[in-house]
Amino acid sequence: MPNNAERKNVYFVSDFHLGAPKGEESRLREQRVVAFLQSIEKDARQVFLLGDIFDFWFEYKKVVPKGYVRILGQLARMTDMGIKIDFFCGNHDLWQRNYFEKELGITVHKHKTEEIVIDGKTFVLGHGDGLDSKDYGYLFIRFIFKNPVSKAIFTSLPATLGLAMATSWSGASRKSHKEIDFKSMGDKEPILLFCKKYLDEHSYVDYFVFGHRHLVTDIVVKGNVRYLNTGVWFEESPYAVWNGETIEIKYFK
Repeated sequence: MPNNAERKNVYFVSDFHLGAPKGEESRLREQRVVAFLQSIEKDARQVFLLGDIFDFWFEYKKVVPKGYVRILGQLARMTDMGIKIDFFCGNHDLWQRNYFEKELGITVHKHKTEEIVIDGKTFVLGHGDGLDSKDYGYLFIRFIFKNPVSKAIFTSLPATLGLAMATSWSGASRKSHKEIDFKSMGDKEPILLFCKKYLDEHSYVDYFVFGHRHLVTDIVVKGNVRYLNTGVWFEESPYAVWNGETIEIKYFK
Protein backbone atom coordinates (compact mmCIF):
# COMPACT_ATOMS: atom_id res chain seq x y z
CA MET A 1 0.00 0.00 0.00
CA PRO A 2 1.41 3.44 -0.94
CA ASN A 3 2.50 5.68 1.92
CA ASN A 4 1.29 9.25 2.37
CA ALA A 5 4.39 10.68 0.68
CA GLU A 6 3.43 8.90 -2.53
CA ARG A 7 -0.11 10.25 -2.43
CA LYS A 8 0.32 13.70 -3.95
CA ASN A 9 -2.54 13.97 -6.45
CA VAL A 10 -5.98 15.49 -5.94
CA TYR A 11 -8.70 14.39 -8.36
CA PHE A 12 -11.90 16.13 -9.47
CA VAL A 13 -14.67 14.31 -11.34
CA SER A 14 -18.42 14.68 -11.84
CA ASP A 15 -21.56 13.64 -13.70
CA PHE A 16 -21.40 9.86 -13.81
CA HIS A 17 -25.23 9.84 -13.79
CA LEU A 18 -25.26 6.25 -12.60
CA GLY A 19 -28.68 4.69 -13.14
CA ALA A 20 -29.24 6.45 -16.49
CA PRO A 21 -30.62 5.76 -18.93
CA LYS A 22 -31.16 2.07 -18.09
CA GLY A 23 -29.60 -0.85 -16.27
CA GLU A 24 -27.06 -2.35 -18.66
CA GLU A 25 -25.63 0.93 -19.92
CA SER A 26 -25.37 2.27 -16.38
CA ARG A 27 -23.72 -0.95 -15.19
CA LEU A 28 -21.02 -0.66 -17.85
CA ARG A 29 -20.41 2.97 -16.90
CA GLU A 30 -20.23 2.03 -13.23
CA GLN A 31 -17.60 -0.59 -14.03
CA ARG A 32 -15.59 2.05 -15.90
CA VAL A 33 -15.91 4.44 -12.94
CA VAL A 34 -14.71 1.77 -10.52
CA ALA A 35 -11.78 0.95 -12.80
CA PHE A 36 -10.86 4.63 -12.80
CA LEU A 37 -11.06 4.88 -9.01
CA GLN A 38 -8.93 1.76 -8.67
CA SER A 39 -6.35 3.24 -11.04
CA ILE A 40 -5.85 6.33 -8.86
CA GLU A 41 -5.60 4.52 -5.52
CA LYS A 42 -1.82 4.51 -5.73
CA ASP A 43 -1.34 8.28 -5.88
CA ALA A 44 -4.60 9.93 -4.73
CA ARG A 45 -4.65 11.80 -1.45
CA GLN A 46 -8.08 13.36 -2.05
CA VAL A 47 -10.96 12.93 -4.49
CA PHE A 48 -13.68 15.51 -5.08
CA LEU A 49 -16.90 14.07 -6.52
CA LEU A 50 -18.55 17.18 -7.94
CA GLY A 51 -22.17 16.08 -8.13
CA ASP A 52 -24.61 14.08 -10.27
CA ILE A 53 -22.66 10.95 -9.46
CA PHE A 54 -26.09 9.32 -9.45
CA ASP A 55 -28.92 10.15 -11.82
CA PHE A 56 -31.13 10.07 -8.75
CA TRP A 57 -30.37 9.62 -5.07
CA PHE A 58 -32.68 9.93 -2.09
CA GLU A 59 -32.08 8.58 1.38
CA TYR A 60 -35.03 7.69 3.53
CA LYS A 61 -34.26 7.34 7.22
CA LYS A 62 -33.68 3.62 6.88
CA VAL A 63 -33.72 3.09 3.10
CA VAL A 64 -31.21 4.00 0.39
CA PRO A 65 -31.61 3.42 -3.38
CA LYS A 66 -31.04 -0.09 -4.63
CA GLY A 67 -27.88 -0.79 -6.59
CA TYR A 68 -24.53 0.96 -6.93
CA VAL A 69 -22.78 -1.59 -4.71
CA ARG A 70 -19.65 -1.55 -6.88
CA ILE A 71 -18.96 2.16 -6.64
CA LEU A 72 -20.06 2.41 -3.01
CA GLY A 73 -17.79 -0.50 -2.09
CA GLN A 74 -14.87 1.09 -3.95
CA LEU A 75 -15.40 4.45 -2.24
CA ALA A 76 -15.49 2.74 1.17
CA ARG A 77 -12.29 0.88 0.28
CA MET A 78 -10.57 4.15 -0.60
CA THR A 79 -11.56 5.96 2.58
CA ASP A 80 -10.40 2.90 4.55
CA MET A 81 -7.03 3.35 2.83
CA GLY A 82 -6.84 6.91 4.12
CA ILE A 83 -7.87 8.69 0.90
CA LYS A 84 -10.11 11.67 1.68
CA ILE A 85 -13.27 11.82 -0.42
CA ASP A 86 -15.58 14.84 -0.68
CA PHE A 87 -19.01 14.64 -2.28
CA PHE A 88 -20.79 17.75 -3.58
CA CYS A 89 -24.54 17.34 -3.99
CA GLY A 90 -25.67 17.86 -7.59
CA ASN A 91 -29.15 18.64 -8.86
CA HIS A 92 -29.76 14.91 -9.43
CA ASP A 93 -28.41 13.66 -6.10
CA LEU A 94 -29.07 16.49 -3.66
CA TRP A 95 -31.21 14.62 -1.11
CA GLN A 96 -28.55 13.33 1.23
CA ARG A 97 -28.90 12.36 4.88
CA ASN A 98 -25.88 10.82 6.61
CA TYR A 99 -25.33 7.50 4.85
CA PHE A 100 -22.20 8.65 3.06
CA GLU A 101 -20.64 10.06 6.22
CA LYS A 102 -21.48 7.14 8.51
CA GLU A 103 -21.08 4.18 6.18
CA LEU A 104 -18.48 5.39 3.69
CA GLY A 105 -16.49 8.01 5.59
CA ILE A 106 -17.19 10.64 2.93
CA THR A 107 -17.54 14.37 3.59
CA VAL A 108 -20.75 15.74 2.03
CA HIS A 109 -21.06 19.37 0.89
CA LYS A 110 -24.58 20.73 0.40
CA HIS A 111 -23.86 24.36 -0.49
CA LYS A 112 -23.66 25.59 -4.09
CA THR A 113 -19.95 26.34 -3.68
CA GLU A 114 -17.15 25.85 -1.16
CA GLU A 115 -13.72 27.41 -0.94
CA ILE A 116 -11.09 24.72 -0.38
CA VAL A 117 -7.38 25.49 0.11
CA ILE A 118 -5.06 22.89 -1.43
CA ASP A 119 -1.29 23.31 -1.26
CA GLY A 120 -1.73 27.02 -0.57
CA LYS A 121 -4.03 27.54 -3.58
CA THR A 122 -7.68 28.51 -3.19
CA PHE A 123 -10.14 26.41 -5.17
CA VAL A 124 -13.83 27.28 -5.52
CA LEU A 125 -15.66 23.98 -6.00
CA GLY A 126 -19.24 22.90 -6.53
CA HIS A 127 -21.53 21.01 -8.85
CA GLY A 128 -22.34 24.11 -10.88
CA ASP A 129 -26.14 24.21 -10.74
CA GLY A 130 -27.97 27.25 -9.42
CA LEU A 131 -25.14 29.68 -10.24
CA ASP A 132 -27.07 31.47 -12.99
CA SER A 133 -28.89 34.21 -11.07
CA LYS A 134 -31.18 34.84 -14.06
CA ASP A 135 -32.42 31.24 -14.38
CA TYR A 136 -35.48 31.93 -12.26
CA GLY A 137 -37.32 28.77 -13.28
CA TYR A 138 -34.53 26.46 -12.18
CA LEU A 139 -33.83 28.45 -9.00
CA PHE A 140 -37.49 28.08 -8.03
CA ILE A 141 -37.45 24.33 -8.66
CA ARG A 142 -34.21 24.01 -6.68
CA PHE A 143 -35.80 25.89 -3.79
CA ILE A 144 -38.79 23.52 -3.83
CA PHE A 145 -36.59 20.41 -3.94
CA LYS A 146 -34.41 21.60 -1.05
CA ASN A 147 -37.30 22.85 1.05
CA PRO A 148 -37.71 20.84 4.31
CA VAL A 149 -41.49 20.65 3.77
CA SER A 150 -41.02 19.12 0.33
CA LYS A 151 -38.57 16.59 1.76
CA ALA A 152 -41.00 15.68 4.55
CA ILE A 153 -43.85 15.15 2.09
CA PHE A 154 -41.69 13.00 -0.18
CA THR A 155 -40.38 11.00 2.79
CA SER A 156 -43.98 10.18 3.80
CA LEU A 157 -44.45 8.26 0.56
CA PRO A 158 -43.71 4.52 0.51
CA ALA A 159 -40.09 4.09 -0.54
CA THR A 160 -40.90 2.00 -3.62
CA LEU A 161 -43.39 4.56 -4.91
CA GLY A 162 -41.24 7.57 -4.06
CA LEU A 163 -38.11 6.21 -5.69
CA ALA A 164 -40.03 5.15 -8.81
CA MET A 165 -41.59 8.61 -9.16
CA ALA A 166 -38.30 10.42 -8.62
CA THR A 167 -36.43 8.21 -11.08
CA SER A 168 -39.09 9.01 -13.67
CA TRP A 169 -38.77 12.75 -12.98
CA SER A 170 -35.00 12.57 -13.26
CA GLY A 171 -35.20 10.84 -16.62
CA ALA A 172 -37.76 13.33 -17.91
CA SER A 173 -35.55 16.22 -16.79
CA ARG A 174 -32.58 14.80 -18.65
CA LYS A 175 -34.59 14.21 -21.83
CA SER A 176 -35.97 17.76 -21.74
CA HIS A 177 -32.52 19.17 -22.48
CA LYS A 178 -31.73 19.96 -26.08
CA GLU A 179 -28.34 19.36 -27.69
CA ILE A 180 -27.70 23.10 -27.71
CA ASP A 181 -28.01 23.16 -23.91
CA PHE A 182 -24.65 21.40 -23.67
CA LYS A 183 -22.78 23.46 -26.26
CA SER A 184 -20.45 26.27 -25.29
CA MET A 185 -22.04 29.68 -24.93
CA GLY A 186 -18.66 31.41 -25.12
CA ASP A 187 -18.38 34.53 -23.00
CA LYS A 188 -22.01 34.05 -21.92
CA GLU A 189 -21.39 30.72 -20.20
CA PRO A 190 -23.38 31.00 -16.93
CA ILE A 191 -20.70 29.37 -14.79
CA LEU A 192 -17.98 31.48 -16.39
CA LEU A 193 -19.98 34.63 -15.64
CA PHE A 194 -20.33 33.45 -12.05
CA CYS A 195 -16.56 32.89 -11.85
CA LYS A 196 -15.83 36.39 -13.12
CA LYS A 197 -18.22 38.01 -10.65
CA TYR A 198 -16.91 35.88 -7.77
CA LEU A 199 -13.33 36.74 -8.65
CA ASP A 200 -14.14 40.46 -8.62
CA GLU A 201 -15.21 40.07 -4.99
CA HIS A 202 -12.64 37.44 -3.96
CA SER A 203 -9.42 38.25 -5.77
CA TYR A 204 -7.42 35.61 -3.88
CA VAL A 205 -9.06 32.67 -5.72
CA ASP A 206 -6.78 30.59 -7.96
CA TYR A 207 -9.06 27.98 -9.56
CA PHE A 208 -12.74 27.26 -10.15
CA VAL A 209 -13.73 23.63 -10.77
CA PHE A 210 -17.32 22.57 -11.50
CA GLY A 211 -19.39 19.95 -13.29
CA HIS A 212 -23.07 20.13 -14.35
CA ARG A 213 -22.60 21.60 -17.84
CA HIS A 214 -21.57 18.28 -19.45
CA LEU A 215 -18.97 20.36 -21.26
CA VAL A 216 -15.25 19.83 -20.67
CA THR A 217 -13.72 23.26 -20.09
CA ASP A 218 -10.35 24.73 -19.19
CA ILE A 219 -10.25 28.48 -19.78
CA VAL A 220 -8.72 31.57 -18.23
CA VAL A 221 -11.05 33.71 -16.13
CA LYS A 222 -8.54 36.48 -15.53
CA GLY A 223 -4.76 36.58 -15.27
CA ASN A 224 -3.64 33.15 -14.07
CA VAL A 225 -7.05 32.20 -12.66
CA ARG A 226 -8.70 29.31 -14.50
CA TYR A 227 -12.14 27.73 -14.69
CA LEU A 228 -12.26 23.99 -15.33
CA ASN A 229 -15.32 21.84 -15.92
CA THR A 230 -15.03 18.08 -15.63
CA GLY A 231 -17.72 17.28 -18.18
CA VAL A 232 -19.82 14.10 -18.24
CA TRP A 233 -19.04 10.37 -18.43
CA PHE A 234 -21.62 9.28 -21.02
CA GLU A 235 -19.15 9.09 -23.93
CA GLU A 236 -15.75 10.30 -22.74
CA SER A 237 -14.39 9.85 -19.24
CA PRO A 238 -12.94 13.25 -18.27
CA TYR A 239 -11.50 14.29 -14.94
CA ALA A 240 -9.15 16.94 -13.57
CA VAL A 241 -6.03 16.25 -11.52
CA TRP A 242 -3.93 18.56 -9.34
CA ASN A 243 -0.38 17.28 -8.79
CA GLY A 244 0.62 19.80 -6.15
CA GLU A 245 1.70 22.45 -8.64
CA THR A 246 -0.53 22.33 -11.71
CA ILE A 247 -4.02 21.17 -12.69
CA GLU A 248 -5.11 19.69 -16.00
CA ILE A 249 -7.96 17.84 -17.66
CA LYS A 250 -7.33 14.21 -18.56
CA TYR A 251 -9.38 11.31 -19.91
CA PHE A 252 -9.55 7.79 -18.50
CA LYS A 253 -9.06 5.13 -21.13
